[in-house]
Amino acid sequence: MADNTSEVQSYEDHKATYDGFISGCIALTLATFFILVALVICGLANTHYIANLIVGVGGMFLGMAIIAVEAKAGSNYLTSLICWIVFAIIAIFMVT
Repeated sequence: MADNTSEVQSYEDHKATYDGFISGCIALTLATFFILVALVICGLANTHYIANLIVGVGGMFLGMAIIAVEAKAGSNYLTSLICWIVFAIIAIFMVT
């Protein structure tokens, strides 16, 4: 039989775990968006290959760094979202 000697989790602990899970989901979703835009730039842009690689990979690493800083600070990822929108607009202009 199982031995239930552990303490019951308090509401504050539960809320902290839930908030961490939601924050992690948002961070991973934004990271996936940055990777997808970088793949579009590297694969479909009409400029020189090296320029595509520099802009795509550089933008992806910049986005990941911003996500990591915001995750550590516990913010709402607004800066990461704005950075991703700018990165996507750059991708649109490079592809068209």
